[in-house]
Amino acid sequence: MARRAQTSILTLAILLSFAACRQAEKSAGGASAAARRYPISGIVRGLDTGKPEITLEHGPVEGLMGGMTMPFPVHAEPSVIAGLHVGDRIAATLVMDGDRFWLEGIAPAAEKPVASAQTPVSAVVTPRPNRGVPVGDAMPDFTLTDQTGRPVRLEEFRGEPVAVTFLYTRCPIATACPMTTAKFSKLEAALNEKGFGQLLTITVDPEHDTPRVLAEYAKRAGADERRWKFLTGDPKAVADVAERFGVLYYPDRGQVVHTQAVAVLDPRGRLASVYYGSDWEPEHVLRDMEKARKG
Repeated sequence: MARRAQTSILTLAILLSFAACRQAEKSAGGASAAARRYPISGIVRGLDTGKPEITLEHGPVEGLMGGMTMPFPVHAEPSVIAGLHVGDRIAATLVMDGDRFWLEGIAPAAEKPVASAQTPVSAVVTPRPNRGVPVGDAMPDFTLTDQTGRPVRLEEFRGEPVAVTFLYTRCPIATACPMTTAKFSKLEAALNEKGFGQLLTITVDPEHDTPRVLAEYAKRAGADERRWKFLTGDPKAVADVAERFGVLYYPDRGQVVHTQAVAVLDPRGRLASVYYGSDWEPEHVLRDMEKARKG
């Protein structure tokens, strides 16, 4: 299903690229005369009022793409944005204009919730909040299973800096888990060139992401198991590890809603730095790993 979601995003990107080749004069509202508009409706799954942007789980957009969950920029009055809440059902207009797209005309919708295109997620064990290890403190040891089926202890990596992140293989949101994987792939290449460091990617969907599933995912990512390990385990053990990093997750309508995070552990196993959200780059993590290595 993740492939289907990625195909929808690719379709949208292709259409946007095609539209960008057309020249047109601007009309009122900031859109050009060539802008195309599509009705869209769904459930608000995330809010970022600073951009502003909403993550919308929407149904099929006729003539454009299938149902999926993805972030959309929003053009609306501040009062409209301030009135939105996660879980709200809304109707809006999706505007495609050249290489840009956004939502406008947002209004409440009384329609039924959007049916998820994903298969059910069975995980019921979730991390507890407010149990993250503070920066500077030692990360407690843990044992999980990597993509080869081998038990892996955190203490095995003492003497080297380690970068840790969380995702799940069925994630349909291109700007979430697939983007994290792409960034870690770039980070792995940099570490291979410099000859130090380890990468750990821990699933937040352990009941589905078995070692075999992770092995296939790792292969698609081009990961070298000697430096980049994908970890799973008993759901309780995974939840315990996640909460130590301040990561929360829970199943919702066939997906796993989770904190995006990447952390760096120094060679002594202490938490050197942590980034929450998606506003980090491989260069930031590489810098922190080099600093932790020297410190």
